[in-house]
Amino acid sequence: MTEITNTKNAMLLIEQYGWGTLGTHDPTIVKEENDYYMFSTDTAVNNSPTKGIQIRKSKDLVHWEYVGTALNNIPNEAFEWSKAQGLWAPDVIKYNGVYYLYYSASTFGSTVSCIGLAKATHLQGPWQDEGIVVKTAPSIATHNAIDANVVKDKEENYWLCYGSFFGGIHLVRLNMETGFPEKENDYGKLIARRPQAVEGAIEGAFIYYHEATDFYYLFASYDSLSDSYNIRVARSKNITGPYIDKNGKNMIDTEGAPHSIGVKLVGSYQFKNDIAWIAPGHNSIFADNQKLYMVHHVRVEAFSSYHYAYIRELFWLEKGWPVVSPEHYQRTNEHTYSANDLLGEWEWIAFDEDTNLKESKIVNVRDTDLYAIQAIANNQFQHMVEDFQFVVFPCMDWKQNKKTIGFSGLTREGRAIFGKRV
Repeated sequence: MTEITNTKNAMLLIEQYGWGTLGTHDPTIVKEENDYYMFSTDTAVNNSPTKGIQIRKSKDLVHWEYVGTALNNIPNEAFEWSKAQGLWAPDVIKYNGVYYLYYSASTFGSTVSCIGLAKATHLQGPWQDEGIVVKTAPSIATHNAIDANVVKDKEENYWLCYGSFFGGIHLVRLNMETGFPEKENDYGKLIARRPQAVEGAIEGAFIYYHEATDFYYLFASYDSLSDSYNIRVARSKNITGPYIDKNGKNMIDTEGAPHSIGVKLVGSYQFKNDIAWIAPGHNSIFADNQKLYMVHHVRVEAFSSYHYAYIRELFWLEKGWPVVSPEHYQRTNEHTYSANDLLGEWEWIAFDEDTNLKESKIVNVRDTDLYAIQAIANNQFQHMVEDFQFVVFPCMDWKQNKKTIGFSGLTREGRAIFGKRV
């Protein structure tokens, strides 16, 4: 089949799923009462460009309805500085009963950029623009003010994490009474970057503090959003870093091999006779009812303008590293698994350092294989021969329209392996 045919077939199949997220890019999710709201970059809805940050609404985290834009247009101050044609990469946080919406205004490939702020008492608005929070240009900075993420640390201080290819990821302290940096013209501290050999390709950063491990986890997207995006993670005991991966490498290291730094959680992959999920990236983390979810966008073909939001459950391995489900979220009943539940045929994906599409392989787990699998925690196992930890969980096989068992783990070297029983 041609690529166009593959894309058409994938879109028809996703339409049957009813997710309702075609056109979503750089998504983040916030809950208000019993409703979930997804905010995302201005792209196009029904072939018409949007201006003002897209909003979708859901009752179940699966099926979404487009409800409009947060703002009616690009705020004047942001437009005058950046000449943006749409707003990018929103992040929303609630503070003292008020929602703060941070947005980016820029044009592709430029560092004449800014991060602005709007406020509202309800997620569907009305939103009031508060102006530019931080701005960059070649004449005043060597980095790029886009891709905002607001983080509350364990001392309840607030920080703005932001940045891109141009100059790396920065972190600056905020005064949340205003929503602006504590110190005027403060750009903050560099916490992650990549070498120019790969054009500094890092962006879409998000920091999550996990109370159980007392670590801050820095998630970021490597490489090109068009075809090779992949999501990495590293962690630190301090919100300002250093952020270190499973192999002890620092996220500001530009001397090592550029694809060897950061734990790669997911890249482009395809299960047999299924949709190829291309360039997953620009993730955020969402907590709800004692569960965690990773939400990001994904394409069905390289360089395609057709992209969707993809929501996966996130789990924690016994040694304190996150892993994600191979399938889009669907509510399932909790279950406790033993090693005997692993018997049968599995389809699995193994990621490595390169950005090529990873195709699935079939593994048949037999009784004679169980000697190598040791339970180490609730629904967690260690494969003693292959030397990797993994967690097992119920999930939805969307292509087969049936519930199944999924697994997700990391090798000793920090390479993700995930899959599902077929």
